[in-house]
Amino acid sequence: MQVSSLIALPLMTGGSAAEYDALAAGLIRAAQARADEPEEAAAFLRLVLSLGPRTVKRQASEALADLTDDGVYPPEWVTGIGKPTARQAYRGRDVFGDYEVILVTFSYADAEHALFVSLDLAELPTVVSVSLSEDVPRLLKFIEESDDLVERLEPIALSEARRRIEVPLAQVGQDPDYEIESSTFLALPLARSRVRRLPAPEPGLAVSYTAADRAAAVDDFRQSPEAADAGDPEVTRFWAQALTGYSSRVADEAPAQVGPHKLSAALLVHVVRTFTLSAGQIDGMRPAVTAWARWAARRQGLDEAATETLLTHLATDLGDFQGTYDDPVNVVARGYVRDIARPDADAARLADGRARRELAAPLPENRAPGDEAVDPADPDGRAVLVASEFGQCDLAGADTGEFLAAVSRVVEELWQDAPPATWQAGRNLLAQGLDPHDVIHRLAESGRQ
Repeated sequence: MQVSSLIALPLMTGGSAAEYDALAAGLIRAAQARADEPEEAAAFLRLVLSLGPRTVKRQASEALADLTDDGVYPPEWVTGIGKPTARQAYRGRDVFGDYEVILVTFSYADAEHALFVSLDLAELPTVVSVSLSEDVPRLLKFIEESDDLVERLEPIALSEARRRIEVPLAQVGQDPDYEIESSTFLALPLARSRVRRLPAPEPGLAVSYTAADRAAAVDDFRQSPEAADAGDPEVTRFWAQALTGYSSRVADEAPAQVGPHKLSAALLVHVVRTFTLSAGQIDGMRPAVTAWARWAARRQGLDEAATETLLTHLATDLGDFQGTYDDPVNVVARGYVRDIARPDADAARLADGRARRELAAPLPENRAPGDEAVDPADPDGRAVLVASEFGQCDLAGADTGEFLAAVSRVVEELWQDAPPATWQAGRNLLAQGLDPHDVIHRLAESGRQ
C-alpha cells in the first residue's frame, strides 16, 4: 500500500508522461541509495515493478536487472507479491440504483484482504471511492448494516466484478468535474493490479437495450394512468423520449431506470446541454416530467416512501432547471449537438458525437479570451476558434497558411465525422495522453506529409 501511494502521486496532478518519468527516476534513486541493504532495495523495486505503469515498470525492471547481475536478489517473500488468490465478489446497489458497490476478497495463504469500490451510476459508471481492508468480516458487516449504502449485498462471479469496475478504475481522474478523494488515488495502483488478477469477463454478458426497447417503454408510459395527468401529448412524448433515452444509455440499465441522482443528471446535465427547447416544452415540463417519474418509480418497484423521496428531489431540480438551461456555458454546449439531438436519439451515440466535436472545437473554458460565446455549430465560428488557437503555433519555419488550412480540414472532418478514420485517429491519440490541442496539431501535420 505504501508503494501504491508513491506510484499514485502523479495521478493527483494529471499523470503526465513527464511526471511519471520523474517519479520513476526518483524511485530508482531511492532504491539505489540502499546500498547497505541491497535485498531490501531489490524488494522495493519488485514492488514498484508489480504496481507501476509502463514507464515506471521499465525503469524499475532495468534497475532490478542491474542488481541481479551483481548477484543481489529480492527476498523470498517478494516472489508472491501481486499474485494473491481471488476468493469472492459481492455487489450491492442503493434502492434507486444511483450507486453501486463492488467488494472482492483476496488472500495470501490464510491472510485475507478486500478491495472495495463504490460507483456513481448517475451518468457513466464513475468511481466514487476505492479502499482496501484487512478486516473483511467487519467490512461486510458494515456494508450490510448501512441502509443508506446498499439495499442488499449479493455474491457475484469474479469475472462479473471485473466487468463492472475495470473500466471505471482505468478512467479515475479523467473527469475534471468529479472530485476524487486523495485516499482513492493512493489506493488506485494497488486496486488496478488486483483487478488484473480476476478472470476476464465472458463476451455477451452485458445486456444492451435498443431503440425498440426505449420506444416500447415510451409507449408504455403514454398508455399509463400517470400519463393522463402529463399535459399536452406531444410535449409529454418529448420528455418521455428524452428521459427514457438517458436512463438506458449504458449496458445493463433498462429504459426508465430512475433515482434522485440519476434524474438530476438527466435534467440538469443531459437535457440542458443537449436539447434546444421550445416554449411549449418548457411550459409543459413540470407535469410531464413529474408524471414520467411517478410511472418510472412504479415500474421500478419503488415503495411509497422511496417514490416521495424521488419526487421531493425532482421538485428541487425543476425549480433549478430554467436557470441552469439559460447558463451561457450550457447554451454553447447545446451548439455541439444541435443538429443531431433528436429526443429519441441514443444517448451513448450522442455522447460520442459530442466528444468528437469537442475535440474539433474547444469548450468555452479552454478558448482564448473573448471567444467563449462563439457558436461551434457555425462554420465561421469554428474558423474563428482555429485562428485563435493555432494561429500562434511554433511551426519551425513551415508555412502558417498551409498549416491553418490543414487544421481547418481536420476540424471539419471531426465535426462532420467524414471520414470516420479522423475521429478514430484522434481518439487513439487522446488515449495515449495527448491533450486536444496536440491531437489536432499532430493530425494536421500528418495530413500535410
